[in-house]
Amino acid sequence: MSYLRLNSFFNTFLILFFFISCSSENKDMNSGSDNEVEETVEEENEEEIDEYAAPNSWQEHWFDHSQLVQLVYQDEDLALYYDNDVDRSINWPNTTFSNVWEYIKSVYGPYGDDPKLYAVLHTDKYSGGHPSTYMDASHDYRNVVDCGPYDWKEADPDKGLSMMIHEVGHIVEGATNGIQYNPAWDIWGDSKWAEIFVYDVYKGIGKDEFAQHTYNDFMNNVDDFPRPGTMWFKNWFYPIYSNYGESALLNNFYDLLADYFPTNAAGNRFSRRMNMGEFIHFWSGAANHDLKEQATIAFGWSEIYEEQLNKAREDFPELKYEYLENTEENESVNFSPEGTLTVSAENSKGAQANEGSLMLVDGRISTKFFLRPFDQSFEAQLSFEDAVKINAYSISSANDYTERDPKSWKLFGAIDGENWELLDEQSNVVFEERFYENKIKFEEEKSYNFFKLIVEENAGSSDLQISEWRLLYINN
Repeated sequence: MSYLRLNSFFNTFLILFFFISCSSENKDMNSGSDNEVEETVEEENEEEIDEYAAPNSWQEHWFDHSQLVQLVYQDEDLALYYDNDVDRSINWPNTTFSNVWEYIKSVYGPYGDDPKLYAVLHTDKYSGGHPSTYMDASHDYRNVVDCGPYDWKEADPDKGLSMMIHEVGHIVEGATNGIQYNPAWDIWGDSKWAEIFVYDVYKGIGKDEFAQHTYNDFMNNVDDFPRPGTMWFKNWFYPIYSNYGESALLNNFYDLLADYFPTNAAGNRFSRRMNMGEFIHFWSGAANHDLKEQATIAFGWSEIYEEQLNKAREDFPELKYEYLENTEENESVNFSPEGTLTVSAENSKGAQANEGSLMLVDGRISTKFFLRPFDQSFEAQLSFEDAVKINAYSISSANDYTERDPKSWKLFGAIDGENWELLDEQSNVVFEERFYENKIKFEEEKSYNFFKLIVEENAGSSDLQISEWRLLYINN
């Protein structure tokens, strides 16, 4: 009996032991499952958090803008805001604007860490649009296009869409490769670059009808810079774009600027503007083709451009493309830098100053001689140890103020420096443009040891300036 009671007690103990053990094990397992679920939920929540999620509203605080605009759409490429007067049923910008920005990044690369373009639309406000980049505090370090005054009811190049893309073009101008202050701004203004940019974007997002529309418009555009009658799209951007790589050409230009054009120490701002010769050189590098001939068609060609282009090729030899060197058979020989110059009146800072008399015969059209005051007569004389044979000479206008140009002058020659022979006389001369070389050819060759230029009248200023006086022998 004692044995039976003991055995029963033992069995009961075993049952309770296993029950408690299993319950405890199950509890631990269940606890583990709960932790794993919680961790999974946390991970999923973390994945859903967008570090650059656009705020639901945004208070404008730039220029004369003071609207509280509302977020109406966002995706990974776009945050779209409307002011209170934009119809909320308008949704075509959602896809179109997003496609524009996605295409831009595919061609030119990223613009900061935030992948979005922030587009702000207004109705019946403001006269146009403006951009800002992620490098600018004024718009909270975001890539922004802020546009009015259209109603935005339809995707139409003439009703706001091209303007919006134009403003995106300024972001590309001002922040590609993380570098501000585009060195070409002074050359293409606001903005002949934008014309080819808008055209390319329409092609890139598959809006061929809009591309053709803008092509038809831009082909007829005429500007007065860098010379009157310039057709930037027709004679410059479209020919080089269509012949040398399209969007790849455009990006190459910016990459070459980033790689080789001077910047500040931080490397985030170009340190100066470029001149026309450098502009042609960098586009030639982008095209891997000498674009001087196309530039001549588009902008005309002058000695200053030639001088700048040759200097650019020396300064930036990393830009590789084939070009023809000028041959002596095709060049004029300029004897003026070899002579000894004397003048009847000197620049106030002396002959060797930046605008002193020696600039008159230094062989560079980009420099000038400046004289203040001009007393209605100025004489410059060049002397040579050996007689110099010439068959032409030239007088070149300087960089500014047409009223300072020489208007009437005489050129003399002498063997002994005393008995002067009149070689040529000009009156009422009007220079066609700045840095223009007015070249006069003789019917017969002239050979003298002394030459004298007398300016008797200028175009009306109390100052006189001349870029170059050249004594020339032009090869046949």
